[in-house]
Amino acid sequence: MAQFNAQEDLSKDLMHLYDEAPFSFADVVLKCESFTINAHKCILSARSPVFSTMFKNEMRESQENVVEISDLDILTLRTMLIYIYTGNVDDLSMSNTQNLLYAAVKYQLMGLKKMCIAHLKSTVSNQNVLNVLVLGDIYDQDLKNFALNFICNKVSTFSLLEITEKWKHLQMEKSALACEVLISLVTALEEKVRILS
Repeated sequence: MAQFNAQEDLSKDLMHLYDEAPFSFADVVLKCESFTINAHKCILSARSPVFSTMFKNEMRESQENVVEISDLDILTLRTMLIYIYTGNVDDLSMSNTQNLLYAAVKYQLMGLKKMCIAHLKSTVSNQNVLNVLVLGDIYDQDLKNFALNFICNKVSTFSLLEITEKWKHLQMEKSALACEVLISLVTALEEKVRILS
């Protein structure tokens, strides 16, 4: 007997609806950069409290059926829309995850936010941990704590991190966060000394 996966079928059907939006009862246009994307208010509203509020109230977007998206690039918007329609995201990378995390927070897409955070945690390294730390500082305390713990427990020697341009930039632009890193390192070192003595 063949397996039937209703959730997978629904996701495929909604992806088809998104792909065919210009011809399938689309009732709103999203404008981003020089592009326009047709979409469905009911789906956007069901998935995002921000879109729901926008379309329920007498806002310009609700009356004109046009939403200007000026703070996302077109690739991020398309990826966010695919998530809204299907619940899936393909091909996460460090750069698009940063942009998607911003979009997820702005449009209150908690599932997308969780996906982005899980991806960042699974791909953290000595090379990108400071980027992850900054994202955590902005968007998610748990992600920030994860990055701090990584720095304290996984970075082989702080001197390797300390000489990077990212660290110098962090000290200049986010000095309070740089201080938190140093305090966490000292606390972790004190704990190691206490355990050894």
